Amino acid sequence: MLFTSPEFLLVFLPLTLLGFHLLRFFGSERLCVPWLFLASAVFYAWWSPRFLLLLIVSMLVNWVTAHAIARQQGSRRKMLFVFGLAWNLGILAYFKYADFFISSLDTVARLDWPLLHIILPLGISFFTFQKIAYLADIHSGYAKPGPLTDFALFVFFFPQLIAGPIVHHSEVMPQFRAMGAKPHDKDYALEASIGLTLLLIGLVKKVCIADQLAPYATNVFDHAAQGSYRIGLLAAWQGALAYTVELYTDFSGYSDMAIGLARMFGVKLPANFNSPYKSASIIEFWRRWHMTLSRFLRDYLYIPLGGNRKGSLRRYLNLMITMLLGGLWHGAGWTYVAWGGLHGLYLLVNHAWRNFTKRAVPSLPAWLITLLAVITAWVFFRASDFASAANIVEGLFGLNGTGDPIPGARRATGLLLAALALAATVILPNSQQIMRRFTPVLGPVEPPRGTMGRLVWTPSQATAALSAAAIIAVVLYSWGTTEFLYFQF
Repeated sequence: MLFTSPEFLLVFLPLTLLGFHLLRFFGSERLCVPWLFLASAVFYAWWSPRFLLLLIVSMLVNWVTAHAIARQQGSRRKMLFVFGLAWNLGILAYFKYADFFISSLDTVARLDWPLLHIILPLGISFFTFQKIAYLADIHSGYAKPGPLTDFALFVFFFPQLIAGPIVHHSEVMPQFRAMGAKPHDKDYALEASIGLTLLLIGLVKKVCIADQLAPYATNVFDHAAQGSYRIGLLAAWQGALAYTVELYTDFSGYSDMAIGLARMFGVKLPANFNSPYKSASIIEFWRRWHMTLSRFLRDYLYIPLGGNRKGSLRRYLNLMITMLLGGLWHGAGWTYVAWGGLHGLYLLVNHAWRNFTKRAVPSLPAWLITLLAVITAWVFFRASDFASAANIVEGLFGLNGTGDPIPGARRATGLLLAALALAATVILPNSQQIMRRFTPVLGPVEPPRGTMGRLVWTPSQATAALSAAAIIAVVLYSWGTTEFLYFQF
C-alpha cells in the first residue's frame, strides 16, 4: 500500500486515525499501541500476507533474544548477541543477496548455477538495521528490553516500516509508552495539523516533482544501457540532473510523509534529510543525506571497526569499509558497491585535505565541486551496469561530443526542468525549516538563511482544511502514481 495511493489516503489512514482517537475518547488509551500494531500489520499485509508472517516471526525471535541477552553475562551474553546478529543478517542475506552472490560466482568461476529469483520483502533493509541496533544496545547495556507490545510497534510502525527513517529504540519506545498513559498533554488537533502539512509537502515532492522528472532520467539511462547509443553532453546532463533531483525529492518526500503520518499519532521521528545539495563538502553531505542511515553506519559499523582511534591509515580503511558496505546495503549489485566506493574515496580526500592543509576552499567552488562529485556518483547508483554508467559519465565530461540522437529525449526541456528543480532544493528551506516553530522532528532544526527565513508555517483551521483539500487533489491527480524508489533497496 503506497502512501500516495487512494486506498491509503482515503481509506486506511482515516480509519486508523478514527480508531486511535475513539480509543482515546472512551478512555482506552492502553489499547492505542495494540491498535496501531494491528493497523501496521494490515498495512504490510496489503502487499504480501506471506511476508507479514516472516516479519512477525523475526520480531518474536528478536524480542526473545533481547530478553535472553539481558539475563546473561560474559560469553553467553556475547553468544546470544552473535546469534541475533546472524539471524537478522542471515534473513537479509538470503532474500536480498543470494541471487547476487550466485550471479557473481557464475561470472568468476563459470559455475552456471541457476538463480533463485527470490522476491525481496518490502522494507527488509530498514527494519533489519533497526533490530540489529536494538540488540547491540541491549548487549552493550545501553538499553533494557521492554514489553512485547512496545517492541512490536517499534518494528511494525507503519509510517517508517517500509523505507525509514531508521529510528532508534530510545527515540520512539518512550513515546509509545506515553501513548497509553493518562492524562495526555498533547494537543492532538495541532499534531494532526502539523502532520497533514508534512504529509502534503511529501506528496508534492513525490507526485509533482519526482514522478515528473523520472521519465527524463529513465529515457537517458535506458538508452545508455542499450549500448548502441553514445550519450552526448546535453543528454547526459539531462539524465544525471533529473535523477539527482528525482531521487532526493522521492526519498525525502517519503521521509516527510512518514514524519507527518507519525506526528498525526503524536509521535516524533528523527529527520532524514537536511537540504543535502547545499553541502560544501562530502563530509557535510553525509551529515545531511539519509541522516539516520549515516548515524547507524557510524555507531554500529565505523566506530566498532575502530573509528579514528587507531591512526590515520586505519581511519581511512574504516571509512572505506563503511562506505563500501553502505553501498552494498543499498542494492545487490556491483554498481552500488562502486557508488559506495566513490563516496569512500571522496571522504578520504576530504579528510586528507582537512588534515594536511589549513586552507579552506571558497564556498562557491567547494559547493560546485561537491555537487559535481555527488552527481557523478549518482550515475553509478542509477545505471544498470558499468558500461552504461561509463557511457553517461563520458557524456557528462564532453568525451562523447554531442552524442547520438535519443528518441523522445527532449533534452532542452528535461535539462531546464531538472536544473530549476535542483536550484529550488538549494535555495528554498526544507520541510523542517518551514515547520520549525513546532519542532517537527526530534533534535534541533537548522534555521534557514536570508530572506528564506520568513517562510514559516502557522497552524489554523484554514491551513488544516487547505492541506486536507490539497491532499485529496494530489491523490486525484496521481491516481496511477509510481512506487517510491527506496522500496527496491
